[in-house]
Amino acid sequence: MIILSNQIGGHTMINAFLIQPKDDVVTVAETVCKGGDITYVQDSEEITIQAADDIPKYHKAAVRDIKCGENVHKYGEVIGHATEDICLGGYVHAHNVSDRVH
Repeated sequence: MIILSNQIGGHTMINAFLIQPKDDVVTVAETVCKGGDITYVQDSEEITIQAADDIPKYHKAAVRDIKCGENVHKYGEVIGHATEDICLGGYVHAHNVSDRVH
């Protein structure tokens, strides 16, 4: 689920950052527990997704469903490919991404 403009008490709680618009992942600035909100800015809009897994501080979460075998982008570049399906809000790390580029 994607929610636009997440606000708490009139203040937006941005806790993740998208480096390039074509990136498939955001980096969380704080640990986010499964079911918690991950909020970031894309094209001047605040977007909130729910964490499908526990995401440790400074680690990556998927901003879209990523199919097994698809390339994964961060910094606007391919950082590897998915070794299994990764759902929106899923934890993206060495257990499900290989740094071998197709």
